[in-house]
Amino acid sequence: MQNIALDTNAYTGLGRGSVEIKNLLTNTLSIGIPSMVMGEIYFGIYSGNNSQKNSLLFEKFMNNDRVKVLNVNEATTRLFGEISAQLRSIGKPIQQNDIWIAALCKQYNYYLVTNDTGFNNIIGLNVINFN
Repeated sequence: MQNIALDTNAYTGLGRGSVEIKNLLTNTLSIGIPSMVMGEIYFGIYSGNNSQKNSLLFEKFMNNDRVKVLNVNEATTRLFGEISAQLRSIGKPIQQNDIWIAALCKQYNYYLVTNDTGFNNIIGLNVINFN
């Protein structure tokens, strides 16, 4: 099975009990969390009503041996520029955090699980859309 990375909305969907996402993760060897997604999750944790509970749940998730943080390096910056230019040329811009997430997934060869259709316009990005 392919390596799978979670977009923020996929992590949230998992937390809300999405059987679809849970089944995807059950059958994968590696679960990637782009560093930008971690930041967005922490924002949700610290700005929400159940910060302590959600922080413990995220910590437990991150301690899973199959979870790997996808970090930015020079190769990622090149992909960021390439994706940004490609989206601009077709008139389909997306948020910069999403471009970084896409660049990391392309770089490390992870399928991105998301319900954000803007990712579908990125050439060479493997996307698994969920409901």
